[in-house]
Amino acid sequence: MNSDVQRTTGLLADSDAAKHDSAQMNPTPCEAIDRHDGGVRVVFIGNSITLHEVLPAIGWHHAWGMAASAAEKDFVHLVTRGIEERTGRQADVRVRNLSEFERNFRDYDLDKVQDLADFNPDFLIVALGENVPALDDGGRLEYRAAFKSLLARFLPGRAKPLAVVRGVFWPNEWKDAMMAHAASDFAIPFVKADFGDDPAMKALGLFEHNGVQSHPNDAGMAAIAGRILEGLFPTESCYQAWLDGQPLAVRPIRISRQPFNQWAADYQRPVDQTEVAGLLKFETDGPARLRVRVERAFQTARIRPLHTQAEVTWQGQELTLSLPGPGYYVLELDGYHQPLEIFADPKRDFSRERAEANLVFGPGLHFPGVVKLHSHDRVFLDKDAVVYGSFQVDGAEDVKVSGYGIISGSRNRRVGHHCYREGMDGAVRIIDSHRVSFDGPTVLDSCCWSVAVFNSSDLEFARLKVTEAWRYNTDGIDICNSQRVRIHDCFFHSFDDSIVLKGIYTEGDRDEPVEDIQVRDCVCWCGWGRTLEIGLESWAPYFRNIVFESCDLIHNNAGAISVHLGGPAPVEDMTFRDIRLEYDASEQQGLHQVDRDQKVTCASPWSGAWIILSNNKMFSPNNMYSAMRYDSSREPYGNFRRLTVENITLNIGKGAIYPFVGIYPVSGTAFGEIHMNGIRYVIEE
Repeated sequence: MNSDVQRTTGLLADSDAAKHDSAQMNPTPCEAIDRHDGGVRVVFIGNSITLHEVLPAIGWHHAWGMAASAAEKDFVHLVTRGIEERTGRQADVRVRNLSEFERNFRDYDLDKVQDLADFNPDFLIVALGENVPALDDGGRLEYRAAFKSLLARFLPGRAKPLAVVRGVFWPNEWKDAMMAHAASDFAIPFVKADFGDDPAMKALGLFEHNGVQSHPNDAGMAAIAGRILEGLFPTESCYQAWLDGQPLAVRPIRISRQPFNQWAADYQRPVDQTEVAGLLKFETDGPARLRVRVERAFQTARIRPLHTQAEVTWQGQELTLSLPGPGYYVLELDGYHQPLEIFADPKRDFSRERAEANLVFGPGLHFPGVVKLHSHDRVFLDKDAVVYGSFQVDGAEDVKVSGYGIISGSRNRRVGHHCYREGMDGAVRIIDSHRVSFDGPTVLDSCCWSVAVFNSSDLEFARLKVTEAWRYNTDGIDICNSQRVRIHDCFFHSFDDSIVLKGIYTEGDRDEPVEDIQVRDCVCWCGWGRTLEIGLESWAPYFRNIVFESCDLIHNNAGAISVHLGGPAPVEDMTFRDIRLEYDASEQQGLHQVDRDQKVTCASPWSGAWIILSNNKMFSPNNMYSAMRYDSSREPYGNFRRLTVENITLNIGKGAIYPFVGIYPVSGTAFGEIHMNGIRYVIEE
């Protein structure tokens, strides 16, 4: 780096590298390539800490990350080894020193990294910042914009690598803040690596040159690698678990921390609105007894759904859980934050499904991006398989997906202004298709609606588990303009609405009814929106013959049972039967976010409505229907003819607010028949 730092508008002082006598580093660009054909593709972008060529003038005689004692001890090699261990594949690696971007981010030609973007990496690690000069507020925003543009080069379409942005080694809060902000635009984790103030993390005394010995030593490199690998493959959930004395893997999952939502097409929900929980998956053919150890203090513990009467006892930080049998449970300590979700699937012999499958995902990690399924396809996911991609059934029939593996949408980008049809690559998407079933998979981290169905019929979703749905507008499952759909024995933990029936105002959808839909024996957790909903979009010839029954709604926000008619479709024969609702004092009031930098504290306790009925038209100056020039003045208000709500149990936890009833027909309209009976309150003293 040139020690004469250019004095331009926005620049206040030398870079952190210069402050640590490292101005002589990175005199010329350098890169390293470790080719393995067919291997998992990995790109590292950084500076001298990532890769530095031989420079005898400063006493550096190696070509790896400065100042590791050996190549295999720098963070690049440590992270690469970690990726290889997790994927079971050799890594095809590209490493580039991009200090030129740090020094000249305003004028840097991003075409210089296009070859790396064209490499289409499966993993991307960005470790920049130390050579960026000190800047005033305006200059910092320029750096943030340039850094975002750099990331965007690797995210040109609707898929993205598994990526991590690493913070600076020598502590600098504003640099970390700017890079974290840019990373959040793409839902890329940001990890701090500010170990540079700790002498034990630097190569002090190992080199004569002050700049070299200010770099991370082997311990510092290991610490940086640990943070990056944790960002790529989180391991810390604060839970450990055993079943019949045998340890079980607890998978960390990212869930919403607060009910704070915004529609935003050009950036993603910030990670600071989330928290890490645990996910436990196993199979059982009867009652199960678990031992769980938690790494935080707590005062109360309970297992939801409450009606299962699953028992929990504890001493200190070790708990014993007695589960009555297969099912989907949530262990909560002092309220709903940082829970342990427990998926106890029934033991199944999938040997026939595996033998019949023409597409098999075996144990390990898979990176197909988009899995396009065709007529008569049979897909099997091994229980230890994690498939990063979007499963899409477009214009097909007779498709079956089975197995207890994981479908992860974390590599799919949120793009555009809506979630309809081809608008987003959610984890599961079904369009214009017939006789499709998903039996058993777990769906994680979708970029929008987790499971989305449009103009399709004769569908079955069984033992489907949806969680880690923390990003904007991540509904659990949306059934749009479809017929003869069965959803049963499923779990949906969504940030936005959980199970939703919609009529979409798009060509190919709006002329088809929503008819013969049955939802039963499901467990639902809605973080912000409405748990069981008809609407808000309701453009269809009609909605008819809809039944929700025997479901547990363990957390609810705006509304637990909702008929939310934003379009003109008439609705007939709706039944909500044998529904159990739970309310807790830890619930928080859902809020709309005005802009991305807004910070709020969502008020607690909060319960919302246990049933809410409304028919305000879904129009506003900024929504897509207005953009289509749809004339709302000519369209009648939505309405329903028959609604039956029976045998509803409301469990009101200690200190929780009683949920209310909200019935809001627009002035001049009147709803049809409403039959309510068997409404029971269970109050916890």
